[in-house]
Amino acid sequence: MPLADFCVVECAPPPMLVVMARVKTGTGGGVSATPIERKRLKGSRIRTGLAASPMPETALALVDMAVVPKIPKNLGLVGQDYWTVLWTGGRRHLSELHDAPLMNRLCRNFDKIYELENWLGSDVTNRWYTSPNGQVVTHPAVKQIEQMDAQNTAWMSLLGFTPSDRARLGLAEIRVANELDAFRQRKSNMVDAEVVSN
Repeated sequence: MPLADFCVVECAPPPMLVVMARVKTGTGGGVSATPIERKRLKGSRIRTGLAASPMPETALALVDMAVVPKIPKNLGLVGQDYWTVLWTGGRRHLSELHDAPLMNRLCRNFDKIYELENWLGSDVTNRWYTSPNGQVVTHPAVKQIEQMDAQNTAWMSLLGFTPSDRARLGLAEIRVANELDAFRQRKSNMVDAEVVSN
């Protein structure tokens, strides 16, 4: 007698056996990435899990892009140069009221690094010394420079000076200009232009 004659209920394989195996491709099987423009419209998420309100279409405060905030008196020459460069580069997204204290500390750290590197000099042997028990160890000033450099990198990240942080903060990404951009720029500069023949 065939086996099918003994089944009281219609025999079907369990549902988990019907699923086809997926080929491993190296790509994620999850949800596709949301375009950055849509993320900007939605706004960034805050740590509590609540969605933040989207960025306003108009600026909250009008800032002259060519004006750099007054350089603090406690900065040396290197710190002053960094102050000018960083404020010029970040003027579009930095707030003079809220970001100036952190920018001041960042530029002071650049001053200290410069002073320590000058004190150590260009001779590589100054970066190590022999301890009283005969071991060759790294000079504490070198460790200090490394720590301040790591701190500066973290502060620059907070201020949005890396590509990943600019994307995280929803700032415009830098693109390579193409012919269409050049055409649009030329057209935007020609307002009520007339051709004058001689």
